[in-house]
Formats: sequence, structure tokens, C-alpha cells
Amino acid sequence: MPDVLIAVVLGVVQGLTEFLPVSSHAHLVLGQRLLGADPVRFGLPFDVAVHLGTLAAVLIYFFETWLQLLRGLFAGRWRLPLILAVGTVPAVIAGLALEDAEPSLRQIPVIVVTLVIGSIVFLAVERVATQRRGMSSAGAMDAVLVGIAQAIALFPGISRSGITISAGLALGLTRVEATRFSFLLSAPVIAGAAAKTLLDEGAAPMLAQPDIVVVGIVSSFLSGVAAIAFLMRFLRTRSLGWFVPYRLALVALLLVLLALGLV
Repeated sequence: MPDVLIAVVLGVVQGLTEFLPVSSHAHLVLGQRLLGADPVRFGLPFDVAVHLGTLAAVLIYFFETWLQLLRGLFAGRWRLPLILAVGTVPAVIAGLALEDAEPSLRQIPVIVVTLVIGSIVFLAVERVATQRRGMSSAGAMDAVLVGIAQAIALFPGISRSGITISAGLALGLTRVEATRFSFLLSAPVIAGAAAKTLLDEGAAPMLAQPDIVVVGIVSSFLSGVAAIAFLMRFLRTRSLGWFVPYRLALVALLLVLLALGLV
């Protein structure tokens, strides 16, 4: 398969699974191996590219919210920016602490276990969720707890969106507000991870392969916007439990492929 087409597929996969509660790590690892993607060409530079695409999706979809946030800063309204900052700290700390362990965490057996654990969490939280609060009532402690959930999502298979939405639901937020909070919190984490990789590796590897980088950014952006719009509508009337059968089917597929030595 041509590299540009692989870039399209992986970009779409990243854009969809970054925001749907099905684990982007699991799908990217599976996609790269099944498509036979060159691990060098589709390594960190491409990973940064597709994450920049999903970052753009969050910024564009919630443009009005970000604009209000910036206006609020100039008007002295610091509550939401501070909440987002506080919620980002646990993920930053965990990301730095687990940096050396990341390759081992991406192993298929680990992903299988975390997919199951995440599914159990989704079902358990949905049973106790009260959905009494909006994001305007969220405080610093809420942000810390959702931030800790975001840090847990560094384990591939958990799903960052799924675990942070679950945390919001456990704190009493409505599904829509928990989803909005989750997506807003994703922006600084995605931006920070991309910035760190660029600082560590430099921009040269990305500039050396502009074809797949541009395709990856565009495809992950477009599919990311579609995924955000879909989930915001879907969770108005449905629960995270709807995604559990898919996650468990993915577990079964990974186990079969693992047994056959294909992943």
C-alpha cells in the first residue's frame, strides 16, 4: 500500500479514536502493524503530525469556547483557565514519569488488559452517575480528579476521552458537560506532548517527509472534527456503555492476532 494512503488511513484512525472512547493507542498500534507501515517513516514525526491534526480539531470545534476563555482572561475571569491548567498538571507529571516505560506500555498484552479495565470502569460509572451539574459548577478539586483520570489514560487501551468523561460523570456532571470538559482538557495535553517531541527530536524529521505529514494532519483534523461532533450528539441520549461491546470485540481480535503471531 502506498505510504500516502497509509497516512490517510492512520490519520483517520487517529482522528476518530482520539475522541471516541475506544482507545487511539490500540487502534494505531494495530493499524500500523496490519498495514505494514514503515516504523521509521511512520514513527514519532508522523505521530506528532496526527496529534497536531486532532489538536486543531479541538481548537476549531470549540472555537467560541476558546474565544470566550481568552476574552475572560483579559477581563480578569480566571476560573476556567485555572481549572484547565490544574486538570493538566497530573497528566504532565505522569507523562514525564512514564516516559521511559512508554515502549513497554504499548505492548499488545498490556493494551488488552487496559481495554477490559476501561470497559468495566465505563459500565460501573454509568450505574452511579447522577448528572446533576454543569461545567460552570466545576471547581479545582473536580479538575484535579479529572486530571488524574487523564494521567491514567497514558496507559494505552484505557481511552483518554472515555476515562475523563467517566471521571466527570462520577463527579456529577451531565454527559454532555463531562464530554465538553474532557475535550477542552485534551487540548493542552496534546499540545504539550507534541511540543515536547518537537523539542526533543527537532522539526527536521517532519520537514523531511512533507507528503505523509500533511496528509496525516489533514485527515486526522477532518475525522477528529467529525468524531467530536458525533460524540457530543450521541451522549446526549446514550451512555458510554454503548462502546463496551466494540472494545471487547477489539480485545478478542487482538488476542486472535496475538495467538497467530500477526501483532
